[in-house]
Amino acid sequence: MTTSTSAVCPPAQGQASSSTAHTVVPISSVSELSRITEAARGNEITGLSIFNRTLDDISGARVEDLVLQMCADQPIGGTDMVYGTKPTQRLRFWDAESTKAEPARAPLILFVHGGSWKSGTYLDSTGSAKVGHLTGKGYAFATVNYTLIPDVTVEEQVQEVADSLAYLVTNAARLGFDSTRLVLMGHSSGAHVATLLGTDLSYLERAGVNVDSIRGVIALDGSNYNAMAEIMDSPGPVADSTILGLGRDRERLMAMSPTYHARAPNAGAFLLLQAQRQGDIRQAVELSAALDAAGTDAALHVFEGQSFEGHMQMLLRIGDASYPATSVMDNWLAIHVPVL
Repeated sequence: MTTSTSAVCPPAQGQASSSTAHTVVPISSVSELSRITEAARGNEITGLSIFNRTLDDISGARVEDLVLQMCADQPIGGTDMVYGTKPTQRLRFWDAESTKAEPARAPLILFVHGGSWKSGTYLDSTGSAKVGHLTGKGYAFATVNYTLIPDVTVEEQVQEVADSLAYLVTNAARLGFDSTRLVLMGHSSGAHVATLLGTDLSYLERAGVNVDSIRGVIALDGSNYNAMAEIMDSPGPVADSTILGLGRDRERLMAMSPTYHARAPNAGAFLLLQAQRQGDIRQAVELSAALDAAGTDAALHVFEGQSFEGHMQMLLRIGDASYPATSVMDNWLAIHVPVL
């Protein structure tokens, strides 16, 4: 079974803030248990091994368990803010907890949640570990809510995220971060949005945000870097989600593909962190090559965790010091967007 993070979370009222507070669904087989253990370990895979064939099958019970974990693992604290006129246009902001200099020099990381553009919110699809980890290192952090398809197009959704960033930049002095040192981070379809914002500058231009202030883009197991290829690379529910969100028109699919916009100028640097999903690894290699050709720094790392299991573990575990992708992210940030 192949799937995507499009399941809807239960109502948030009374929901626990820890990923341990959920109903445990039985594992269906020893092989599934082995894949769960491997994905949680998440060791980095290097060389041509990143292209090894992987299993896309996962039981419905395990999908349910992972979605419940994601829904329950909501970050705590922070301050809610409204950046637009729609009820969906809100974000949550966390101050940097420690900096080596004045708090106003803290970089800001804006997180864009996934859910195939059609589900999730800024709280139930974020994963709490990354918030405390990054604010503790001296980064301000925000997570953005946006209107879902079909109420808007994906293009309108991307613009909403750009507008949320413009709101934060406008209020940077009040909030206490450096508006010239911004990082976009996203997971799944949120990684698609983040990388598109970092390559197709029209959204930022309409929002009034200078691309030079986007020092980095961190994509967590993204997809649709080449949307036409996604339909071939990931047959089944993932491809169906691409068609639902972006249609079948060739020109539109190209316009919504970060790889086709990767010629300079781009955001300052890109970090692509992928789980073992073969089609999306291929697309990440293609995107990193296009960025490199444009003179934009691009780093690609692949980690254990097959298909949806690895996809969700990366969302939930990055920020945990024992998860290898966390140190890769930390080292990259220290180089490209350090806390001064």
